[in-house]
Amino acid sequence: MSVIVVGGGLIGSAVAFTLRDAGLEVEVLDADLPGAAWRAAAGLLTPHGERLHGTPLHADALESLSLWPDFARSLEAYGGQSVHFRPGVLHIGRGQGGQESEPAHQSVPEEGSLHPPSVVRAALAGVKVTRARVLALRPDTRGVRLQTEAGERRASLVVLATGAWSGAFGLPVRAEQGQALLLQGASDHPAQYGTRRRGRGLHGYALGRPDGLYVGATARGSAMQPDRWALRWLGHMARTTVPAHADRPVQAELMGLRPITPDGLPLIAPHPALPHVVVATGHGRHGALLAPLTARRVLALVRQTLREAA
Repeated sequence: MSVIVVGGGLIGSAVAFTLRDAGLEVEVLDADLPGAAWRAAAGLLTPHGERLHGTPLHADALESLSLWPDFARSLEAYGGQSVHFRPGVLHIGRGQGGQESEPAHQSVPEEGSLHPPSVVRAALAGVKVTRARVLALRPDTRGVRLQTEAGERRASLVVLATGAWSGAFGLPVRAEQGQALLLQGASDHPAQYGTRRRGRGLHGYALGRPDGLYVGATARGSAMQPDRWALRWLGHMARTTVPAHADRPVQAELMGLRPITPDGLPLIAPHPALPHVVVATGHGRHGALLAPLTARRVLALVRQTLREAA
């Protein structure tokens, strides 16, 4: 039984890795479009920083966070390279007196960070990846036919992990632009998250990564062009969150399109109209955090679908 995963970002690569590890024959079709969210993602794993407590995502976020240490070790053993998983996030808020001079620091050791490009590379090591855009999906008696820019493909089952482009396949997903700055050096800087209190104070974040010091992030519009206002805001966040490093040269201005659903919850389910197609998309700004749990749930759906088709 062959499975094609459409989309090779954080979610698609985690799914492909998990399916292959379960013994399935897997191919990834990736359009490699500019604006893919994982290329601009921070890699912070922080339910607390993302204010998920009390939301429908909180339990899933905690469960997926607990999976990350073992998932990271498996990726590294499989891909032969580090994904730069580091435990601990420092949360910095305003003091009880409401003064900027009274920061309240809280370290959350069970949270963490990683490097999304390294995760994708490790997960796809050894997996057949074809750079081609999928134009249409059509069910047939043996599964699914895929029309792509590289010709026709057939698979027993397809997993759609197409992120911000999922609307092209009849899914209620829109794109939301996020921007971040990557400053040179300071790769050992600890992950820290500014927490707003009563709508005031810090609300950016920064973390050292192997490619530099990441400062983020905005959520504004859906255009593919950099937003000048967003860049000014990010400069302010650098001066506020990492003042000792704010004058470092900008190595890159990162931009990605997050996939957003109407209710803000990921879509992990059979496609509503296409048989033999499983959907894994709509993770918004939580793709890195939710990737291991999403991959586990997709594997269960794939096994169930293949059993029913047998």
